[in-house]
Amino acid sequence: MRLKDRNRFPPGGFRYYCPQTNFSIQPWVSFDVGVAQILAHRQANPHQCAVNGWSLDPAVVASELEAFNVDVCRGMNWNDYITDGEPGGSPPKALSLSSQLRQSVRVAAGGLKAIAEWQIDGGNLVPQELAEKRADTCVSCPKNVMGDLTSWFTVPAAELIKKQLEARHQAKIFTTKDPLLGVCQACACPLPLKVHAPIEIVRDKMRPEDKAALWEKCWIALE
Repeated sequence: MRLKDRNRFPPGGFRYYCPQTNFSIQPWVSFDVGVAQILAHRQANPHQCAVNGWSLDPAVVASELEAFNVDVCRGMNWNDYITDGEPGGSPPKALSLSSQLRQSVRVAAGGLKAIAEWQIDGGNLVPQELAEKRADTCVSCPKNVMGDLTSWFTVPAAELIKKQLEARHQAKIFTTKDPLLGVCQACACPLPLKVHAPIEIVRDKMRPEDKAALWEKCWIALE
């Protein structure tokens, strides 16, 4: 069995859960983004990959994500979303994994590195007015993804980010939009931290292909 259309959401969106690490893809992400999040999680947990024999081949991960959702649909009798597939048949055209998808798997490491190096450099802040202006842009941005930080980062890295956010909040370093800020899907940085970073730090740590993935109205591109 396979999904009739990997671009069509089943009720509640695509699902994927890994019991070994308590990892789930974020709600209502597209199939391709779900694959990217699984790959990013596996690449950030090489020991678990080795122990459990997890594949880092995007095509294999796509098949695993499809199989997981086929099982969900079968269990819920959502038969309109699944069909009999030909063994060895080629995947639907919409699911061919491009360099753009592979890029999205790598950006989480770059995003965390940018934040870490900013902290090492002293964590200088932009003026509060500018941080608020940036936050306003991020709230409207389609790349602003809410959800658990562990969907993007390893558990230790996610805990480090949470501690940084808590420390900054106690120091009254936050914006009025913080509850609406998640992780940037283009650059994979935690936005409540990133809106305070000098533009030089932000730009210098981004690859050209990551910059190209930014929203056209992103403050990173316009400042």
